[in-house]
Amino acid sequence: MLNDKAKLESGMQNLGFENIPQIISKLLIYKDLLIKWNKSFNLTAVKNTDVVTHHFLDSLAITPFIKSSSLLDVGTGAGLPGIVIAIGNPDIKVSLIDKVGKKIAFIKRVVLELEIKNIETHHNRVELLISEEKYDGIISRAFSNMDDFIKSTKHLIKRQGVWDGMKSKKFLNDEMVSINKPWTLEKLDVPFLEAERYLVKVSNS
Repeated sequence: MLNDKAKLESGMQNLGFENIPQIISKLLIYKDLLIKWNKSFNLTAVKNTDVVTHHFLDSLAITPFIKSSSLLDVGTGAGLPGIVIAIGNPDIKVSLIDKVGKKIAFIKRVVLELEIKNIETHHNRVELLISEEKYDGIISRAFSNMDDFIKSTKHLIKRQGVWDGMKSKKFLNDEMVSINKPWTLEKLDVPFLEAERYLVKVSNS
C-alpha cells in the first residue's frame, strides 16, 4: 500500500505535473495542519486516510481544465480546492471565500506557514462580496445547486469567464435544466479514486 508521499507522486505524474517534490512537500504540511485543526474546529468532513485521494488528488485533477489566471473558490471551507490549486499552480491568483470565520483563520495559517504568495482570503458571504476585480473563473465544491451558484456569483465574474462546479454525475441532469448558458461536462481522471467525478463548466457568454 502506497504511503501519502508515494501516492501523491504517482498521482501527480499521471496528471502531468512538474516540480512535484516542491508541491508534495507543501501538500503534506497542509495535510498535517488540516488533520490537527479539524479535530478542534470541525473544518470539513475528512478522515486521515481520505485526504490525499478524496481532497488533494481530486482537486489537482481539475487543473488541466482550468484556463483562468484569476480564480475565486466559493465556500472554500478548509481551502478545498483553492489551496491545492494555488500550491500546484503558482501562476494562478486564487481567492478563497467562506462565511465561517474559523475556516478563514485556518486558511490564513496555512498560507502563512507555507508562504503561499498567490492566495488572498475573504471572510464573507459571496453574494455580499464587493470586489473591483472580476474573476476569469469561479469554482466550488460546496454549492449543492449550479443555478444557485451562478446566481450568487454573477456579479463577480468577467464577461467570457467560466463557472466550474465539481460534481458527481447523478445530480447533474436535474440541476442543468434551468441553466440558460453554454455548458460542457468534463470527466475527471482522479488517481486512486474509484468514484466518478465530473467538472461542469458554464460559460458567461
